[in-house]
Amino acid sequence: MRGIVAHRIIVQTAAQRYQLISCYDKVYDELMYPRQWLISMGILAYLFLTFCAWTYTLFRWSPLPWHAERFFFGMMAPYQGYSLQNVEMVAEGKRANGTWERIDVQSYFPGSRGERNFRSFLLDFRTSDEAAKIAYKKFAGLVRTHESIHGKLYDEVRITFDAWPVSPEGWYAMRKPPFVQRVDPLLSLE
Repeated sequence: MRGIVAHRIIVQTAAQRYQLISCYDKVYDELMYPRQWLISMGILAYLFLTFCAWTYTLFRWSPLPWHAERFFFGMMAPYQGYSLQNVEMVAEGKRANGTWERIDVQSYFPGSRGERNFRSFLLDFRTSDEAAKIAYKKFAGLVRTHESIHGKLYDEVRITFDAWPVSPEGWYAMRKPPFVQRVDPLLSLE
């Protein structure tokens, strides 16, 4: 008789445990539904923003405001095309004797060469030609001020870009006088 009672207790306990487990599963499912929904919405938002950046990359049209457009446009960097020219910003200062001296602008744009190059285009200020012109003039003024602090006095500072063909030997391999072109910073550099 003891064995039968013990068996019934074990069976009842297992049934109770099973009922509790299924109850926990229902609660767990109910709690996990909002989490899964939020994850799905996050993925959908990411895909939508990536699609908007892709449409802007290809067609220069986006339904997003331009602040968000610029942010997500950077995500599409690998898909923005391949250029056959290397381009780099050049700042030159005019000395009192009338000669132009090249100014190293690497310290004004921190980061790797690619990051420096990307920042040198001042993309945030390219909403119009006039805004870009003002931004480059301000940048030239800042360079002149900072260089004067370091003891290099210039009457004038000009900003241009050097463009030269891409070479398999490296970034600067073809940056030689017959290949280098000076480009106005306000022109499209493609």
